[in-house]
Formats: sequence, C-alpha cells, structure tokens
Amino acid sequence: MATASGAVLALGTDYALTAIPDPSGDPTLARATITRVSTSTAIANGQQVFITYSYADGTYFRPQSFTDPQSVINAYGQPFLSAVPAAPNASQVANPLSLAAQVAFANGATTLLCVALNPGDGTFLQQYASAYAKVASQVAATIVVPVFADDLTSSPTTVAALLQTLAQETDAAMWSAYNDGFPRMAIIGLPRNYGEADIPVPTLAASIGSRRTVLAYPEVVQLYNGVTTQVVQASGCYLAVALGAVLSSLPVSTGLTGQVIKGTSGLSPADVARMTPAFMNSLAASGVLVCGLNFSGVLACRQGLTTDMSAQNFQEISLVRQSDSLLLAVSQGLMGSGLIGSPITATTVSTVQEAVIGVLEAAIGASVIQAYSSLSVIQQTYPTGSPTIIAVTFSYAPAIPLNFITVQMSVNLSSGLVAVQSQQNASATGA
Repeated sequence: MATASGAVLALGTDYALTAIPDPSGDPTLARATITRVSTSTAIANGQQVFITYSYADGTYFRPQSFTDPQSVINAYGQPFLSAVPAAPNASQVANPLSLAAQVAFANGATTLLCVALNPGDGTFLQQYASAYAKVASQVAATIVVPVFADDLTSSPTTVAALLQTLAQETDAAMWSAYNDGFPRMAIIGLPRNYGEADIPVPTLAASIGSRRTVLAYPEVVQLYNGVTTQVVQASGCYLAVALGAVLSSLPVSTGLTGQVIKGTSGLSPADVARMTPAFMNSLAASGVLVCGLNFSGVLACRQGLTTDMSAQNFQEISLVRQSDSLLLAVSQGLMGSGLIGSPITATTVSTVQEAVIGVLEAAIGASVIQAYSSLSVIQQTYPTGSPTIIAVTFSYAPAIPLNFITVQMSVNLSSGLVAVQSQQNASATGA
C-alpha cells in the first residue's frame, strides 16, 4: 500500500489488515478488510491510497498435473531469482515447486502431480499434512517428494527436529495411503541448513525406519542459475526430486543403484572431500541413500536403499516397488473382472483362480516379477470363516538387484602375473 506520491505505508503502523473467513470454511472464499490506523502520521483520514497485492485463485492450492516445466512455471512462477541477493550465501530459489519440476523433468519424469502448500492450512507441518490428504486417493501418486525452502526456520525446536517430524509424518501418510490400497513411497531430502550435530543423519534414518520412506544424502546439491549465471548451493530436497524422477522413469524391477543424477552441478567441495568409502558405507549401513561422484566424476546413487534395514526385501527400493506394483495389479485385476458382487456359483473359485493367473502371468511378461508358485484359491466356510470371502494366496520370486561385482586376483610369481583385488560399487550393506 502506498500514497499517491509513492510513499510506502507500513502494516500495523499506518494500516491494519483483518482476515474474515467465509462461514462455509472454504479458504478460497475468505475476505480481508483494510483500515487506517488512527495514529498514522503518513496518511490522513480519507486520503486516497493505492493498493498492490498478489493473490492465488481457487485452483492454485489444488493438485495439478503437468507434462512440461514451462507449464509449472506459468502456474507457480520462475524457479530462480533474477538477481544475486545482497546477503552472502542467501538462497537464489524463487519458487521451490517450479525448480523441483525443472529438476524432475531433466531426470526423466514425464508427468508431475504438484500441490502448492497453503499457508491457510496452518503450520509448516499442517500444510504438508493437508497436501498429502489432497492426493491420498490418487493412484498416480506413487512417488512423493516434499519440497521446501533452502533454509528452514524452526522455533522453539531445531531444524533437524523439524525435519525429523516432517519425515515421520510423511511416512505415516505413505502407510495410510498404502493401507487404503494406494501403495507409494516418499523420498525425503535434507534442507541445506540441516544440523547434523543436532540429529546425526544415521539417527534420523533409524527414527524413520520404514520401507515406505527413503532418506537422501547429502543435504546440499549444486544447481546452475542461468539468470545470474552462477552455481548455487540448494537444498537436498532437489536431490530427492531428481531421485524420484529417475525412479519413475525406470521399470519397477530396477532400483536406483548406480543411476546417474542429471541437471545438477554436482556436490559442494566440502561434501566431496568427506565422502570417503568408509563414510558412505557407514551411512548406507544405517539406511541412508547416499549419492556421490562415481568413477567418471558424475553424481550418482551408490545404492537404492529405504530406511528399513530389517530385511533384504524391505531395504531395497526395487523389491518394495515390485511388491507394490504386484499388489496394485492383482487388486485392480480382480476389481475389474466383475467378480466382486456377483453370486458365488460352482465355477466361481476356478474363475477367480484364472483371473489371478492372468494377472500374475502379465506381471511376469512385464518383468515385474520373475515367477510365482503355491497359488491357492479357497472359499472360506462357516463357522471358521465367511462363505462370502474367497481367499487367494501365492508366493512370487522378485527380480533381485545386482548391487556388487567383486573381483579377486592372485599373484603368480612363477609366471610374473601381478594381481589386485577390487570391490565394485561396495556399499555397507554388502561389505
């Protein structure tokens, strides 16, 4: 707000802004009133003023689907600032959602489902809870990545504690969707001001401990701002976005191990210096997905791990995705068969069995699984069960990811051969 001469008026000193919620509870219908503060010396009572404001229409905070980065920019704004901030090391990100989309499309994503956080939903954590609820029943939302500002603020807790709560609540949302028949995974990145001294990253991973949630490391990734022509240090959430995009472009039987991250300028010199094999192995052993420079000096994922290290089929991203894909295929196949709701006849059990076999054979053909066995289709009987239920059980063989190639050579002094020993892609879970 400003006077006719261009003098900027101060909120609280010269004018007051009061929000009036709509009785329906719809935040998009809320109104606001502006009144002059009686003690203002910058503006007289009844004097004309000019008001400039930004607004979001009713669709802004709803899930929106995009197939190209420019459409995201048109909806949410430019990804980077157009000028270098005056403060040293200040973030150059103008809109995290637009930047995330730019990174995602560069890494193979074909369709993005974006949800802008609504400040009207409450606190930082409440805004994410609301966003997750908006996509809870969307089958297409198989990989979820929370995106946030480069430097988070928190009070009275620490940034690390805030991120830990966000990760745990995100994981709970993933499990809730899974239990409702919408299997999905979350990939969590760290803010660049994450305090590893407050909560060590291995401790953070252990506190999540879920096959539904991946924790990406490190907390800083370098991106190029083409407007200011500078390489900037951005939040690790964009690394998580890149990983999610790469994963979405791969067959479900293929994980993230060895996959190259595109659209970045690599890691900060400090991260490169401390990422020794021993350091990265230690993180991986605790359930942290580590990205580092490979032998070609390119940023890549060392091993596709979830934060659940309790079993092989839980810690490998590809094995979890195969299970989710198969569950969804069987559920959709049976629901689409028209059998549910029909009368049970003498042939119903065999019909269900044929339908399940069809789904399983299709899963083999699509390389979702390798094989299946022990298929059992039985109608339950009273009084131990309900005759309205036909129980299906089977076992399947997943595609096991190749994470290591170990080579051993010995010295043969009589022939003059020289030997070395190496371990390719050695990560802690197999070392």
